Amino acid sequence: MKKIAYLFAILIASIGLVACNQQKEVVKEKPPVSEPKGENPSSPNEPVTQEPKGENPSTPNEPDVQEPKGENPSTPNEPDTQEPEKKIYRNEVFKDVVVTETSDKITITGKAQVFEGVFQYALYDGGKVVKESNYQTVGAPAWGEFKITFEKGLITSGNATFELFVYSAKDGSKIDTLKIPISKP
Repeated sequence: MKKIAYLFAILIASIGLVACNQQKEVVKEKPPVSEPKGENPSSPNEPVTQEPKGENPSTPNEPDVQEPKGENPSTPNEPDTQEPEKKIYRNEVFKDVVVTETSDKITITGKAQVFEGVFQYALYDGGKVVKESNYQTVGAPAWGEFKITFEKGLITSGNATFELFVYSAKDGSKIDTLKIPISKP
């Protein structure tokens, strides 16, 4: 009986050593990481976005807006059948935020990197809050995706704004606010 127990212990130890050696080999085979061009040294996981023309880079509370470039501009003889280009909004905790409109709804999609995956949002029509709630997604350090939809009928003025933000754990104030202008339907 002792011999069987010893053989069993040796077998388990051998399997453990083989598994450890295989794991080390996988780590050794991993290619070296090189930083691609255009990376921001202060935040290595975030690509640098260029400020659109007309933006003031000295205003830190203003959101970064990326306007994707179209494929090829149409020639004068061809009709313009391309969809309008979408603006992409971002700040330190929200990225890839895009506004999509249908005939009766507006959808805001993007990614958030927030503590415990919770952030808040508010829709302002003029100076009045018409919709306010919170959203639960994947918690930081991961970037959790979100999708928020609301009816176009909530907007009656031409001065609507959608805000994504986080409440500060320190004092309860709004922080990391990303303001997105919404056009009147």
